[in-house]
Amino acid sequence: MQFKLGLIVNPVAGLGGSVALKGSDGEDTAAKAIALGAEPKSNSRTKAALEVLVPHQSNITIYTVNDEMGEQTAKSLGFNTQVVYQSSSPTTSDDTEAAARLLQQQGVDLILFAGGDGTARNICHAVEDSVPVLGIPAGCKIHSGVYAITPKAAGRVVEMLVKGELVTLSDADVMDIDEVAFRQGTVKAKRYGEMQVPSEVRYVQAVKNGGKETDELVLADIAAYVVSEMDADTLYV
Repeated sequence: MQFKLGLIVNPVAGLGGSVALKGSDGEDTAAKAIALGAEPKSNSRTKAALEVLVPHQSNITIYTVNDEMGEQTAKSLGFNTQVVYQSSSPTTSDDTEAAARLLQQQGVDLILFAGGDGTARNICHAVEDSVPVLGIPAGCKIHSGVYAITPKAAGRVVEMLVKGELVTLSDADVMDIDEVAFRQGTVKAKRYGEMQVPSEVRYVQAVKNGGKETDELVLADIAAYVVSEMDADTLYV
């Protein structure tokens, strides 16, 4: 039986973090990040997730968005791909929400998306808990419980679904923080809803809770970003 995989990539996710802007929400922030030399990495992380699924290509059809919002990466790996939505240029959160609604209407088995908490919030606003989702961590802020711990972990979870090894779903909170406060070292997290995610504690992360002054969480975000930027061929001391 063919597995219908929805795919949405936020091409500007994580741009702000790579140039110390602590977030990418808003067109102005993304433009500023690019001007400072930031390079998009959400598609490379999507590729890492999809590479896990290459051996199962014959059993998967990917329903996605044109160009850099999914089609580009899926086709580069040889997946059978169907574009269900044409995005604007530059892409916006409206594109994410519109694409999520169309994927829901297509009856996909899962929406796999790459981004951060802002992307998760957009998808939650569009489809709520009506379709299972799983996030590929690509943003500066990952406080929601709808993300896999790594891109490859996201691929492993989808692989288990394709093979029929994983059927249990659970509700996970969608969180987002105030980026202005975050840039000043304060984490103010707010719950925006919940979505259904595959229940696999080895691969899916737990939600983080932000408070008025949560230094540990700020440090955890910094550490997570540093780890994500590490080069496998470089020795760090």
